[in-house]
Amino acid sequence: MASISTSFGQQCMEAFRAALPPGTGGALTADRLCEVGYCLHLAKGEALPPDPYEDRLVFLAKGSAKLAAQPGAGGPPRQVLAFHFGGDVISVLRQSDGDFRLVALTDCDLVVFPADRFLDIAQNDPAVLRTVLTRSLQALHRSRTRMMQMGHKSAAARIADFLVSMAERLADCSTGPCAFSLPMSRRDIGDSLGLTIETVSRQLTELREAGLLATEGRSRVCLSDVSALARIAGRPGERSIPSEN
Repeated sequence: MASISTSFGQQCMEAFRAALPPGTGGALTADRLCEVGYCLHLAKGEALPPDPYEDRLVFLAKGSAKLAAQPGAGGPPRQVLAFHFGGDVISVLRQSDGDFRLVALTDCDLVVFPADRFLDIAQNDPAVLRTVLTRSLQALHRSRTRMMQMGHKSAAARIADFLVSMAERLADCSTGPCAFSLPMSRRDIGDSLGLTIETVSRQLTELREAGLLATEGRSRVCLSDVSALARIAGRPGERSIPSEN
């Protein structure tokens, strides 16, 4: 982990304050939260060190990360529970037998808070507490949705749904064409969807052949029609396109 400079710490805390509801970033509650938090930089591939004693709330000020099972943590090898991007609030439980680690997909700037102390302070400001809980519930919903897909959706539907989700989260796009860069590898994608890397590659090839996907370099993807992918994914409100996979 990189050493922390004063300017780096200030920038991280300013990013955290800016993410709070309007009018609360400079208030007493925000000041008290910043006093109990600390800033941390993770290089690409580096993991947030485990804490055997405290649950933590982590604000991702910059970069992207994955929450992944560690070997011997009781789950499938390399299982990825969630992907997180700038602005996300991530719940990282204390180290246990079901250990998951937050691992940087790109260089990351974090603000780390002891969960109990954060919630004790935030309860004095309902707007701040509501924001944190809403973001945590959104992350939980995404994880639950992905787990349900692994048992009920085809490989084609899972990949299409993943691309639609990334278009929404990385490009704020839910219809029409859009382009964005994926910070995770194809193996990471497969590990999050319960698919092998070969299956991920085959499904992406089929989408390219169908004219729905183009790639530039190692990470940039261009989607020609997000709505069409949503139909393949079988999203509510979209007419599903049958798949033999």
